[in-house]
Amino acid sequence: MTNFKKICNFSNKWLKKFSNKEPKLKDLMDFSMAEECMELGFSLELGHKFLRKYGKETGKLDKLKEIIDEVNEIDLLGSAIFLRWRYFNHWTYDQSEILKEDNINWFILTLNHLYHLTARNEYLFKGEIKSFILKSDAMSFGLFPEEGQVVGQDIYLDIEGRVSIKSYKYTNQAGRDKNFEKSDFKIRTDEAFKIFYELKKYFGKKYDPFEFMIMDVGSWDAVIENTEGKKYRFNGPLFENQHEDLAYLSFFIRSLLGRMDLFVFDGKAKTDRIKKLSLDYHRITEIPIDRFLFDKNFNRAIWDYRESIIINREENTIEHNKIIGEGCKVYQKLEVEGLIDSIFDNFKEENLFEEVKGNPEDAIGIPDEIRKYKITIDYEKKPQRIIEGDFDKRGLPEDFPDFVEILQESLNFYNFEEILNPKFYEKVRRLRDQYIYCSLSFGSSEKTYYYRTEDDDIEEGDLVLVPVGPDNHEAVAFVNKVEYFYKEDVPFPLEKTKFILEKYYEE
Repeated sequence: MTNFKKICNFSNKWLKKFSNKEPKLKDLMDFSMAEECMELGFSLELGHKFLRKYGKETGKLDKLKEIIDEVNEIDLLGSAIFLRWRYFNHWTYDQSEILKEDNINWFILTLNHLYHLTARNEYLFKGEIKSFILKSDAMSFGLFPEEGQVVGQDIYLDIEGRVSIKSYKYTNQAGRDKNFEKSDFKIRTDEAFKIFYELKKYFGKKYDPFEFMIMDVGSWDAVIENTEGKKYRFNGPLFENQHEDLAYLSFFIRSLLGRMDLFVFDGKAKTDRIKKLSLDYHRITEIPIDRFLFDKNFNRAIWDYRESIIINREENTIEHNKIIGEGCKVYQKLEVEGLIDSIFDNFKEENLFEEVKGNPEDAIGIPDEIRKYKITIDYEKKPQRIIEGDFDKRGLPEDFPDFVEILQESLNFYNFEEILNPKFYEKVRRLRDQYIYCSLSFGSSEKTYYYRTEDDDIEEGDLVLVPVGPDNHEAVAFVNKVEYFYKEDVPFPLEKTKFILEKYYEE
């Protein structure tokens, strides 16, 4: 079993020797380095394994800096230090080479990383979770909450699925006890297990006590007790962009507890939800008319264009309607389970579209055109809110571009068709005795090469991995065309045509 405390002491001891202002060769070549490494389970064999995994170039400081943050195997890193030290101690012609600045800094970097890996491991959760307590404090410097606003929460969850939640409300009246609401309920034990599994995955492997704290935000403190009665304590900033895993964990806990109003680890509590959001757009354009072609008394035409998007959470529908002109109306309606929630999950719904600058009085309008909008929001708790103004950057809410980008991505995902797509209706099926030949191009070159495949799923527009040149090194190619030929009609001899290895998927 890895003794993290001993490895901490080892790395700290040698870090001090290498960090000395004037390190002495005698101290650095002390054979106790080898003895301590072997006692801790580090080996030359594992050191070579480190080089095979991360590259032999990592023996140089500049290359090591590029990958050091990826290294999380304590045994491999310790063994790499042992192997490097052994090189200077045993194999080099001149041991004093270790005193060169780059070599000294190489050891400082690796020993420092080893120390942080092992010290961090001391803080990680071990065992199986019996209970979980989380205190989330949303109060921060400079925050002026409203009377009755929730500023803190306590969550308790145990292995039996018992849940207790306290929500603390702000009060500025002196002498009053803390104002809070308490809710006790149970969830299924399998749901509690799912939460504990995700908690263990993060706090047992990924939690880093050395991460920088973010000032001027709230904070969270967690206590996780294992089945042996040992309690582990963790803390961090209540900040939504702090960590991807904590954001997922926060959403996961809210979902399984059925409480989207919880701060958890990222502070993204939803105190209210939008039931319905309507966005109405209205453009009026005056278009000059040629008097010689039309009645001389009629010199301008009016184009009255309207567009609306209606997001209805209760009916689980999104409507996109356009009135392009008299006798020209377009209606689209989507009904996709979970789509509306996935859109609103990116925002604090109660604060959506709050900030609007508006155009100043000296703003010059668009000639012959008026563009206006009206946003109507119906909430589950709050009264209806209406925002309206000029449809431009200043006139729209500041978070409007973010909202529209996510909405458009969501709608575009479903905005496809097959019935009108020539890719489908012009598809020719291969006959039994025909061979598949693909015409491929590489990079920006227009020249094409024939390759064979037996994969009927490969289509025009795909990327594929193919062998290239006399040494058959692998390269990515673009499929320009897929054709079928009988043996006597093939464009290039069967035995001389190379095979596509597989489809290539960009990461």
